[in-house]
Amino acid sequence: MSNKSGIEAYKEAIDDYYLKYVCGKDSNGRQLTKPKKTKDIYFFLIIMPDSIKQEHLYTALKNKINVDSPVISQFVSSKTIQKYNDRIYVNILRQINAKLGGDLWRLNFGSEISKKTMLIGIDVCHKGKQSIIGFCATYDEHLCKYYT
Repeated sequence: MSNKSGIEAYKEAIDDYYLKYVCGKDSNGRQLTKPKKTKDIYFFLIIMPDSIKQEHLYTALKNKINVDSPVISQFVSSKTIQKYNDRIYVNILRQINAKLGGDLWRLNFGSEISKKTMLIGIDVCHKGKQSIIGFCATYDEHLCKYYT
């Protein structure tokens, strides 16, 4: 792939890789190896090379993951990884932890607030004649996990 490769070229390359290494088939659909169980895949960490157009690779790969193996994914630029900065690594781990359902932080509310309390947030954005409503609510006793 090169910087001039379009999104279709990335889609084809990803489809070929997926067919061969996940499904165990060749380009003609013949079974070469035993397919991997996608239910055993829980998370993808993708380190994006800097030498290519990242938006095309990201779009093609994210679509492939969402359609064929709908699991949580984290994309990181190789340039970011090469900075050797602990804060960057911690932030990446925080993002992964949050995506896997972990808490980023917890507050101690004491006995004033019941463990059965739910915080709810609602907002409306108006753009011309269109309005969009946003809603989120907590669903755990620590008020850290929420549904949007």
